[in-house]
Amino acid sequence: MHRKPYNRSHNYSKTEIIQILQEIKKLSEEDALTELLDSVSILGWDEALKNILSMKKEKYLSQHPYKIFFSEPEGLWRTYISNDEGTRKAIRRKTKEELEDYLVEYYSAKMASLSPDKVTLEMLYPEWAKYRRDNTSVKSKTITESFNIWKRFYMDTDLSKIPLKKITTVTLIRFFRALTKDRDKTAKCIGNARGVLNGILSYAVEEEIIPSNPLRDVNFKSFTYKPVEDQIDNVYTKEEVDKLLSYLETLDADAYVLGVRLFFNLLIRIGEFKALFWNDIDFENRMIYVHKQLLTERTLNDDMTFSARTVTVSEQMKGNTSKGYRHEYLNDEAIEILAKARELNPDGNFIFMPMGKPMTTDRFNRNLKKYCEACGVTYRPSHKIRFYAASSAYTGDNLVEVSAGMGHSQVSTTIHYLRNVNRSSENQAKMFSRLGRNGINA
Repeated sequence: MHRKPYNRSHNYSKTEIIQILQEIKKLSEEDALTELLDSVSILGWDEALKNILSMKKEKYLSQHPYKIFFSEPEGLWRTYISNDEGTRKAIRRKTKEELEDYLVEYYSAKMASLSPDKVTLEMLYPEWAKYRRDNTSVKSKTITESFNIWKRFYMDTDLSKIPLKKITTVTLIRFFRALTKDRDKTAKCIGNARGVLNGILSYAVEEEIIPSNPLRDVNFKSFTYKPVEDQIDNVYTKEEVDKLLSYLETLDADAYVLGVRLFFNLLIRIGEFKALFWNDIDFENRMIYVHKQLLTERTLNDDMTFSARTVTVSEQMKGNTSKGYRHEYLNDEAIEILAKARELNPDGNFIFMPMGKPMTTDRFNRNLKKYCEACGVTYRPSHKIRFYAASSAYTGDNLVEVSAGMGHSQVSTTIHYLRNVNRSSENQAKMFSRLGRNGINA
């Protein structure tokens, strides 16, 4: 279908102008007509049309993610658009105005394809992702994780291409039954997939594309999942920790050697650990103040690619409650480790700065794995150290104190972390004194 250039206002009928207002402002036909008549009464027909078409141009050019530039070798104005395969396609025109006209009509046609009867999951997913980025408090890490889930479970599937209005509860039951029939996915894995789909469909309801969310009526308890192994023993034991820490003491001290040693002596999260500054330490009172976390993020671009990783220090703690801000006690071993770390990095803001940069979780875990393999200890990632620390600090009657040290708002969360780390001991309540017995949180 031939579309009229946006700047030839005299070629547009009243009906077409009303449709443009509906398109760019998401108005009902009645509201669009009212706005057009009000504008015409104030500005006159020609100026009103010129103003509306200018708004259309501004709307679509502002969402164009690529630079519009003049290519000297070609003698043409040039830009890119993202095609359906997610790759870039070069667009060239003789004048900048012609190129902008093309882009306005390209995005206008793309918007028209998003009419309620035609919208599919694959059409709506990018809009939902950008909506979360621009209008919610969802972190970049969560958006990245959701994108990976989208690629794994939905991208290029038959479900992603069905108009949303034709997706029923039965459609989704059959989709998830097919996903789970081989019992090779855990309930948590499917729960993550469910969360992304629920977000997209809820957004479709909010945008009045569909009247209700068909996922709400799917009974996920009816599916079969991969059995989850008992996690009670999936943690470092005291014997393993003693072996690992003894090995680390034989190595030349560097940021990761000292970092792993210190992490076993604290209750904090890895993001909080990486964000520790020297001015967070009160050596005189043997306390460390936990009040921020280090985040590694990749920002979603308008073309659905992600930026390079950036490192930021956030004062919003995990869980977003006041319990996350706390002091932890420093035992003798922690004080000794910090003294050595100060010798390595006397001038840096962060306590640990390998190669002059903040520590990363990936590198921390890679080094931890290397140390474990070298001394014959089963490797478990940094988060399992937190399980070990909580279990070691728990004496049977100090759950509230341990919970406070962990930064949990509820002790029920802390109970989840308690494991049998001293399996060879007759009395688990007396295990491991490294974290100190006279108070974990002050």
